[in-house]
Amino acid sequence: MKTYLKALYLSIALTGSVYLPSVNAADSTEMLITIAETNPVLVERLNDIALKNASLLNQLLKLADSKPAQLERLLNLAESDLETFERLITINNAKAILDEGGVSTQGIVDGGIIRT
Repeated sequence: MKTYLKALYLSIALTGSVYLPSVNAADSTEMLITIAETNPVLVERLNDIALKNASLLNQLLKLADSKPAQLERLLNLAESDLETFERLITINNAKAILDEGGVSTQGIVDGGIIRT
């Protein structure tokens, strides 16, 4: 039974890797396999998100930077305070734009957050 559950968790982790950003796909897949082996409850939570909101899962994985502990902290934040999590996404996206040398001038101001 334990082998069956481990195989099930690994298949869920690999299924979740479909939503990964291509830049860190190998690292993120490795992270998901590690999570599947060590934290099956987190795999279930990620699977629920993958089925309901693939965009949120993609953002979580992107922000986690292939670190399982950071992924769990971000998931907890997204579940408890979605507004703050969305602000982190906005900040991260702005940083990525600046790192690429461009500046986004289009967007909608929504309660202090500029959404592009």
